[in-house]
Amino acid sequence: MRINKSLAILELVGGKITGTANGEIIYHDAQIPPTEAQIQTKLAELQAAEPMRQLRIKRNQLLAATDWRMVSDYPGANQTEWQTYRQALRDITAQTPSLDGNGQLTGITWPTPPTD
Repeated sequence: MRINKSLAILELVGGKITGTANGEIIYHDAQIPPTEAQIQTKLAELQAAEPMRQLRIKRNQLLAATDWRMVSDYPGANQTEWQTYRQALRDITAQTPSLDGNGQLTGITWPTPPTD
């Protein structure tokens, strides 16, 4: 997700924007628009949270891809190894992710899935 000033404004006003006209935002129900300081604070908050948000998305995808291995009739003999791997994925949020110049996650050591 691209973090920009528009997203910060949407977060601040709860999406209550009717549209734009001549480059100006039209606020629903004549709400008082946020100040530039409020927008910049929210923008910094969203940017700081983005690495962890992306980490959780990827982690959840990896967990979902292995859900089938946790059913009681999983045919593999290595179900305990998969349980350990999945726990390591859940614990990955203890690490401190960052984003590189291209917006890709860095600073994460992903667990290695078991071999079948």
